[in-house]
Amino acid sequence: MEDDFFIEDGPIPLKKVMDYIFSRRPFQSIAVDHTLKGKIERSFSHLLKILDNQVPVYGVTTGFGDSCHKSINQDESKNLQENLLSYLRCGTGRFLDYHTSKATLLLRIISLSKGYSGVSPELISHMILFADKGWFPLTPREGSLGASGDLIPLSYLGNILRGDGEIITEKGTFKASTLLEEQKVKPYSFKPKEGLAVVNGTSSMTAYSLINYNYGRFLLDMAHICSAWLCISINGRVEAFGELVNQKAKLQEGQFESAKIVKSLLEEESYSSTPYRDIGVKDHIVDQMIQDPYSLRCSPQILGPILETFDLVEKWLEKEVNSVSDNPLIDEEGQMATGGNFYGGHLSHGMDYLKISLGHLADHMDRQLSLLINGKTNRGLPDNLVYKSELREGERHSHHGLKGLHQCVSALTSEIMAMTIPNGIFSRSSESHNQDKISLGMSAASQCSDLIDKLFSLTSCYLICLTQGLDLRGISLKGKTSTKLYNLVRKVAPFVKRDTPLDSNIIDLKKELIHLAIQSDDFFIKNNNK
Repeated sequence: MEDDFFIEDGPIPLKKVMDYIFSRRPFQSIAVDHTLKGKIERSFSHLLKILDNQVPVYGVTTGFGDSCHKSINQDESKNLQENLLSYLRCGTGRFLDYHTSKATLLLRIISLSKGYSGVSPELISHMILFADKGWFPLTPREGSLGASGDLIPLSYLGNILRGDGEIITEKGTFKASTLLEEQKVKPYSFKPKEGLAVVNGTSSMTAYSLINYNYGRFLLDMAHICSAWLCISINGRVEAFGELVNQKAKLQEGQFESAKIVKSLLEEESYSSTPYRDIGVKDHIVDQMIQDPYSLRCSPQILGPILETFDLVEKWLEKEVNSVSDNPLIDEEGQMATGGNFYGGHLSHGMDYLKISLGHLADHMDRQLSLLINGKTNRGLPDNLVYKSELREGERHSHHGLKGLHQCVSALTSEIMAMTIPNGIFSRSSESHNQDKISLGMSAASQCSDLIDKLFSLTSCYLICLTQGLDLRGISLKGKTSTKLYNLVRKVAPFVKRDTPLDSNIIDLKKELIHLAIQSDDFFIKNNNK
């Protein structure tokens, strides 16, 4: 059992969920606790009794949404569930990636396993079978209102269970019918309410949000490292990261944590700035800068709120993962209630918060890069980080070093900042005014994903510039954290001696960073500072 992903009658830690999604632990199978199995059986049994008593049940003996006033004969209830999966299969746009699809199936299993959905044990067993085989729905990412859950995206999950649509695996995509036939797996035949139970929840937008959270947190780690490297590269002041500023005089926890991270990285490199008492004054001119521009000096104040935002979103995600997003609900005592647990409000807010936070992060990096690459502000480094030692005097001005990367980062920053407008504020009325207030949680997650993709490109550009600056200073990094990242950058992006195309280096570094974000449980920083 220790080798299984065990769904217990209690909260599942978010770390365990992420371990499963990114294969950070070799789980053998998904298993459901016997207590939950009992709840599932009793919930399903009560649904059948309610139906026997001719009590109308939404989505089982009635139509869906605005059509809920229309009665459905019980002998048509099976067709109703099948029809639901058919008419909802109308998604558009690019497909969700493998990890998001994998997360979607897991989260739907967790939600239905809580014993509030009136589904049969057979449905959950069938879903687990697909998960254990590594079969996940190939799902278009456009079409969800985040209102009655992710109806359209989750219909693709329901369809592969019955042998329709396409399946994404680690080896590629395949027709569901082909895989089921080859593996001698029978298509599932949905019982009353089961089609509705599969689609009527937040599992797709939660899955997408989990992936965004993982990548976004990794990029926040990168931003802390970049701040430390910039400080070293331009001879910055360390006092801005000390306890006097960030703990004694200011009471914001995120600021203190952020400062502590950067300070620890600087200490690993034995970096220190000139004490104030040793700074000289000649002819009424101070012989060195006594404080840095805001983008460096205020790094804790900039990154601290972002750190706390991620902590908030993490709490919301963990609660959503462990919640039941379905309607109607039927508990093990036979109580039935309709409600709105399929509404993705927390997810919409969470992804909008991340978008805004990551927009600040992009702007922060862009401003820092401007300090690094400008000969007027980088305190002795050459303009555009040009390596002049091997250039003839006559050709030095014909080389522009990393100027192009700075321009690329400025463009990416502008695009990222334009994407920070919250999606949730664009709620509209839909489905004949039944869904008259929608969350747009999936839309927020989708746009957050696009933003993160650009931020990976931006971070790659900035890291190439920072390693160039460190090398120009002749600085050899010593800390475990910095050395590991420096070597990663240098593996795909060598020191720039003469003007050269850098597009392939950016792409290769971006791939390496994404791979590292997938592999990492907690990245270097959190391991070193907890």
